This record gives sequence, structure tokens and C-alpha cells, in this order.
Amino acid sequence: MQVALAVVGSIVAALLDTSVAPFAMIAGTRPDIVLVSSVVVAVSIGSEAGFIWAFAGGLTLDLLAAPARPIGSSVVALLVATGLAAVVARVAGRNRLATAILVTFPLTFVFQFVYGVLVSAALGGVPSGASLGPGLPAAIENTILAIPLALAARLIWQRWGTFDRIEW
Repeated sequence: MQVALAVVGSIVAALLDTSVAPFAMIAGTRPDIVLVSSVVVAVSIGSEAGFIWAFAGGLTLDLLAAPARPIGSSVVALLVATGLAAVVARVAGRNRLATAILVTFPLTFVFQFVYGVLVSAALGGVPSGASLGPGLPAAIENTILAIPLALAARLIWQRWGTFDRIEW
């Protein structure tokens, strides 16, 4: 059931990312809904669900914006960011809500860098130098978006998540 919910949730996030996010531009950047949701799922629920979310959401993003995005570029960049989020979640401890929110800020830069290198390589160009200017508003916007998504993921997991119970 966890796999099916991750796939459906990531497809919905990718649809929102391509349809609603362009209208939510702040300072010339738009939120990366699939990135934020896959990081939140990886930290709040588990790495397996986060990886499934990143793969299905990245593939859907690449297919929905096929001429602009080379197929597989979003998938790889999302898997790298989600993998780093899963590592941080294992090390961070028990406060997964704060970890999911705080880790979104640096992982936005990681995602943008990996995605930029992959797109440059796919289009035959040389990757340009990474600057913090355009990425900073996106990182702030993604971190603000992570707050309600992390709260929602926590509430959903507390209500419908699987828990280990003692069998008598």
C-alpha cells in the first residue's frame, strides 16, 4: 500500500509542479513541489517511500515537460537529493518534522546543481558556474513550502501509517 500511495502522491505533486507552481513565482523562482515532497516523505515516512516518490515524480515531471527537460534528468537529481535527505534523517534523530523542514534548504541547492549539470550535459553544453543568487529565493520558497507539507505528512502518517504492534 505504501508503494501505491507514493506513486499516486508523486504524480499528483508533479501535476501540481507543472500546472500550479508557475503561477506561484516569487522573486523569479517557482517552488519545486516534487523535490520538497520527496524530501519530506523520505525524512518523515521512510527512505523507501521517498525514493519511490522521487523516481515516479521525476519521471512524471520529465514526461510532462519533455521538450524542456531531458528524460531522466529530474529523476537523477531528485534521487540524489532524496538520498542525502535519507542519510540526514538516519543521523538526525527523532525530530523528523524539524529535520524535514531544515534539510530542504541545502538540498534545493544540491538539486539545482545536479539538475543543471545533467541538462547541460544532455544538451551538449558546458555546465556554467554555480551561483547562489538564483538559488537562494528558490531555497527559501521551498523551505517555507516544506512546513505545511511536513505537518501534513506527519498527520497522515500518524493516522494511517503502519506501526509495529505486539502480537499475542
